[in-house]
Amino acid sequence: MDAKKVVSFINGVTESRLTLIATQGTDKYFADYKQWTSSIVSQLESELRNRGVQIKPEGEVGFKVGVESVGLFWGAFATRCIVRARVEKTDGTWSRTYEGNNASNHFNRAIDGAVYKVVVAIMGDQDFKNTMR
Repeated sequence: MDAKKVVSFINGVTESRLTLIATQGTDKYFADYKQWTSSIVSQLESELRNRGVQIKPEGEVGFKVGVESVGLFWGAFATRCIVRARVEKTDGTWSRTYEGNNASNHFNRAIDGAVYKVVVAIMGDQDFKNTMR
């Protein structure tokens, strides 16, 4: 990846609290968007470092990442998880929302896959890559 500047990421979700994301019968499912965002930031930083991008807490280009919504949906054979996360430059000049959509017959794999697909979408976005230059 051709990022000439040092990059930093911050968790844009300031409050840690449980948010209802789905119900199924009498079961209720909650997520802490701050923790989910931390997971995305960690994966994103790791993948970018592996590609030669310098990541530091105070980079030349800063990004704020925040999970905006999470949904769980049950089908006949699989559970689907859809995660939407927003990435924006800390100076406010650029932003984009990414979606990770994954289904699996294993509940945790549906969730993990959706988070992974958000990171893949961010990494694959040429516009995001251009903002790191």
